[in-house]
Amino acid sequence: MAEIKAGTPQAPCDRLLSTAEDSGSSSVPIVTHLSDWDFGTNYRDAMRPVLVRGACAAWSACQRWSPQYFDQVAGSLAVPVKTLKNGDIKVSSWRLAEYVRLIMGQPPVGDGVSSDPAPIPYCHDIPLLGLVESLASDCQPFPANFLSPWYRRHWWRYSQFFMGPAGTVTPLHFDSLLSHNLFFQIYGEKQFTILPANQAAYCGRRGWRWFDVDPEQPDYVRFPQYRQTTPIVITVSAGDMLYMPPGTLHHVRSLSSSISFNIDWHTNRSVLHALAQCYKGMPRKVIYYNAITALAVIAKIPEAITFSLYRPYLSYVS
Repeated sequence: MAEIKAGTPQAPCDRLLSTAEDSGSSSVPIVTHLSDWDFGTNYRDAMRPVLVRGACAAWSACQRWSPQYFDQVAGSLAVPVKTLKNGDIKVSSWRLAEYVRLIMGQPPVGDGVSSDPAPIPYCHDIPLLGLVESLASDCQPFPANFLSPWYRRHWWRYSQFFMGPAGTVTPLHFDSLLSHNLFFQIYGEKQFTILPANQAAYCGRRGWRWFDVDPEQPDYVRFPQYRQTTPIVITVSAGDMLYMPPGTLHHVRSLSSSISFNIDWHTNRSVLHALAQCYKGMPRKVIYYNAITALAVIAKIPEAITFSLYRPYLSYVS
């Protein structure tokens, strides 16, 4: 791996906004370089989010990847496309070429937020880089040393891919496995609203990992405790990498047509913490995937054995 060199966190810029400034909210540090040691010590182990501006801007992916590019390299591939309405997720199978046509024909989305937006089909949380492994060569040099050893050799197998038009939204949630999250924005821009895990009780939790509060239009009548939260809104642009610690709540809106991917990954500490939550409503499948991860990360059972058991998580709908 070619190291992302260490730098000093910068002051928040005009793309780092707090929606709760009067509550004393902290900000997400924005850096331009980050060494393995700095990342591990000051962010991963300290459980602090960080945005690395331009971290992957030199990748070929940031020059090549576009909806049209995926039409060319994987247009015949059948992918799951999800539509979310009133908390229910409907999954349908599309040829990737058909989905690209939807993106290219999508009318512009205004700056306002509709009170009842029509659901937009969203191609997300799919293991595309694992299905088309040549795409990984577009993502070099990849910061594999940021990950635990189990994930490093074939990091692309553990990634989940996102592509959609402007206006696609993922409601407030945390990642199912309570894992660390490295997110790479390749094309377009996304707006993240993030809250620390310890504020989950104020957000109208529904089921294991979803929340009914809409951070863009919070209903303080239904959720008066949401006033106690300190959400931070940050724009992640093409070439940026965002790190979020386990349990971080995040709401995501595509500000333009967008292509990105992320990797959910565990350390010894995070997977043990996740397994300790198994009696707090964690679904059985999530317990299972965390147990498999513990065998890989802690017991160091070879990837040749563990990955085939873990693979279904990458297409898991929860």
